[in-house]
Amino acid sequence: MSPAFTRSSYIQFATRVIAIALAMIGQVGQAQTNLSDENGQWSYQLGTDLWRLNPSVKNDSLPNYVEENSNLLLPNSHTKWSYNDLSAWGRLIGTKRLENDITANTKMRADQTVGFRVDEAHIQKDISPYLGLRAGVVDYKTSWCRAYEPNNGWIHENETICNTPQFRAVTGGAPGAQVLVQKAWNDHYLLQSQFGIYRPLLWGYASKEFGNLVPSPNYQVQTNHKTGINLNLLNLHNGFEARFSYIQSYQTAYLPESQLQGFEKLRSDLTYLGLNFPLNERTSIRLTHLHQLQKGTCRSSIAKIASSCNLNLVFDKAATAIELSYQGSVSNFYSFGLSQTTFDLQQIFFTPSLDVYREAAPSNTLSKQASFAWRKNWNQHLFTIAQYLLSEHKSSVENIDYKSHGNAVGLRLGYVY
Repeated sequence: MSPAFTRSSYIQFATRVIAIALAMIGQVGQAQTNLSDENGQWSYQLGTDLWRLNPSVKNDSLPNYVEENSNLLLPNSHTKWSYNDLSAWGRLIGTKRLENDITANTKMRADQTVGFRVDEAHIQKDISPYLGLRAGVVDYKTSWCRAYEPNNGWIHENETICNTPQFRAVTGGAPGAQVLVQKAWNDHYLLQSQFGIYRPLLWGYASKEFGNLVPSPNYQVQTNHKTGINLNLLNLHNGFEARFSYIQSYQTAYLPESQLQGFEKLRSDLTYLGLNFPLNERTSIRLTHLHQLQKGTCRSSIAKIASSCNLNLVFDKAATAIELSYQGSVSNFYSFGLSQTTFDLQQIFFTPSLDVYREAAPSNTLSKQASFAWRKNWNQHLFTIAQYLLSEHKSSVENIDYKSHGNAVGLRLGYVY
């Protein structure tokens, strides 16, 4: 975590930014290798992010239980890799045509938020202009997250589903198969739909994925099945776009600890709605809302009362975001966003004979954020993004209230090719 800004810290911040910029500019001339040929295309993005965080609470009082810092959803919240104010990131996108109607596709990313992840590595077969099939590691495409978009205007995205591990199990991709259908009407509307079946345990792709829960230190996932459907409607004349997504998962895990030796089942249902309204050629508004309901049960014949097993839980999550984007000029793009996220947890504890022991007081969390970002494209390849993020949080755990607030200033230096 970072202290509040002082005059000396501003100077240190600026000095580090200038040093990174000079290093990156020096590499631009060396990165002009043509990555495309007549049958394939490759593109990449890479860069460095620098953040200064100023939270009112520096550390969580009790990780995974009372999290005044993490629930601010700042860039340091539950990162896959150890958080650093200065960090590197990269994206790789590749498409290779194998035959006239068959392509191989891949998308990979690496950053401290999600670690290293392969979101796509599949073969696509185009049966007709209206019908296609995919198999391999396929992207859920549940949301409008923009991690791979070369013109993304955010460092830390405005939508909660894109920037917190609470939804990591329903973003990115997994081994599976998809059916793609698209239909146009009178050259006015285009409807694209996708139905998928996913098996994250295949090939050891996501062997520890169990929603966003950790049932016990040594839990072993035994089942992880998902199905999903996406519908996307695009007005080809004015650019209006609507998205509906639904993804369901069923997971089971074994808890091998000697004091537990239990089995946990988890079902998740997530819906996502998105609307994008172009107001004119330069300005657009985006509205999104998601709701996820997780229901879990854990049973053990030996676990002690009120332990991490012999319980029922209901984890209700919702997030709403609004975003205004403005293309000021060819090289300047501005974004302003507001978001609100709620996490509500209810638990009932049982005795080993499955009699109700206690119904815990509900745990409620509310996080609000406001963000502003300015993207500057210096040339065809080199860009910077400056972002300011303001956040506040309040929660109730066992009828005790907690509050926190904070802000963050970030700078991204990036290269896209």
